[in-house]
This record gives sequence, C-alpha cells and structure tokens, in this order.
Amino acid sequence: MTATKASRHTAILDLVNRGSVHTQQDIAAALARRGMRATQATISRDIQELGLVRAGSGYRSSAALVRELVLSIEVIEPMAVIRTPPGTANLVARRIDEAELPGIAGTVAGDDTIIAVLRKPSAGRALKELLANA
Repeated sequence: MTATKASRHTAILDLVNRGSVHTQQDIAAALARRGMRATQATISRDIQELGLVRAGSGYRSSAALVRELVLSIEVIEPMAVIRTPPGTANLVARRIDEAELPGIAGTVAGDDTIIAVLRKPSAGRALKELLANA
C-alpha cells in the first residue's frame, strides 16, 4: 500500500519524536511495519521537506534542535545577537528566516553567532519567543 505524503510525514515525525530512528533504513523499516512503503529517495525527500537533521542520537526535527542550540540572545536595537555552539549558527538562522517574522529583516550567520536585523523594537520579543518555542 502506498501512503499519502501527509500520512507518511505524520508517521515520520512520530518516529523522530520518539527517538526511534537513526538511519533512513530505520525509517523505511518502521514505515513498512505501519503498512507504508516508501523508497529511499522518497524518504530522503521527506527528511528534507520536514526539516529533519541527523544528530548523534538519530534524526531530530530542526525546530527541536534549535531550542537546544540557542545559548543566548542579546537585543541591541536594531539588531539581536544570537550565540550558538560552534558550527550551528546556520541551522538556527535558517529557522529564523523560514519563520518569516514580519519584524525581522534578515539574518547573517557565522560559525557560532547570528546577527538578526530588527525592523521594529517589538521584534526582539517575537524572536525570543520563536527560539524558545521552536
């Protein structure tokens, strides 16, 4: 039986949230146990579309990972400086950019620091909320 994309995505997110998948093969096997067949290419596309990231403990949602990666946020209008562990700033900046908050003009990411340009003072609060509830 071929699963719809939406039901497959829901199943994959459920597996990821349970922490039970470490490889694409794990995902394929778990989907098969649920009666859903998917090729490796389909699973690869699903992973990209869902914004999943492979961490040491297996696949994780990038939103959940972002919460753990933000070490600090300092708002210095009209900017915010966000600190992350080395090598992770791009992942967090992408989350900010994809959220399309109206008060954020854009981000610039280095290795462990992000500068977010704020359009208005209240954007700092919205940014903090996004990253705390990512």
